Amino acid sequence: MVSYTIKGIREATAQLRKVIENAPDEFGRALMVVAKQEAKECARRAPKDSGTMRDEIHAEGPIRNGRQIKAIVTTGPDSADYALIQHEDLDLFHKYGEAKFIERPLTESAPHMADRVAAEIKLGK
Repeated sequence: MVSYTIKGIREATAQLRKVIENAPDEFGRALMVVAKQEAKECARRAPKDSGTMRDEIHAEGPIRNGRQIKAIVTTGPDSADYALIQHEDLDLFHKYGEAKFIERPLTESAPHMADRVAAEIKLGK
């Protein structure tokens, strides 16, 4: 959390410019905190109790493209082909975890994502 003491309009304007300038970086930081939490949940729900596929699930970013800032939860290259089969085939038996192990946790979290990122920004961790 950022706090300021303002002593005049020029100082207030300078401080507001600084907040605006730093906002994308702060949003990206907060977004990545939340994305890393999501990646852990995705890994927990992966259809293997251990191994490369589960270990490679991670968050990438923040990725900036103009005014857009995003994070990606994905698996790594060593397990991508296998993970795709496990993720998409709903008829497979999964002794551990489930199909759609990345999509489902993110879909379930989507309604709360903005609030979680906003809370992370307010906490200023």
